[in-house]
Amino acid sequence: MVVDDDPTNNMICEFTIKRYNKNAEIKLFTKPEVALSSIKETYTGNKENQDTVLFLDLNMPTMSGWEFLDEFNLLDPAVKDQFTIYILSSSIEDFQEEAKLYPDLNGFLSKPLKLDYIEEVMNDLQNN
Repeated sequence: MVVDDDPTNNMICEFTIKRYNKNAEIKLFTKPEVALSSIKETYTGNKENQDTVLFLDLNMPTMSGWEFLDEFNLLDPAVKDQFTIYILSSSIEDFQEEAKLYPDLNGFLSKPLKLDYIEEVMNDLQNN
């Protein structure tokens, strides 16, 4: 799942993910509110969607990535546990202090999404 207001970045993410796994099911969202609604409707905590990787932009006009995470944190733990979340940002700021407030956050990656990043994420998933 990719949540980024930039359609071009979403296309890059989709292309890169498909290079890693041509059969990957990818959900792209340009509006974080729509992504949250989809999560609430689709993920019921029954673990059928387990291990969903979510790449989240921070700087979006209607809802920041931090605000998205605030809303995400209110979800049922059985739903939240199905996600591995990475911030995907073009910003060079140090977000380590903010990240401490979000235990569901797994890491930070710089744009554009690269095949190496996906391999690293998938290795982390397999090792945890």
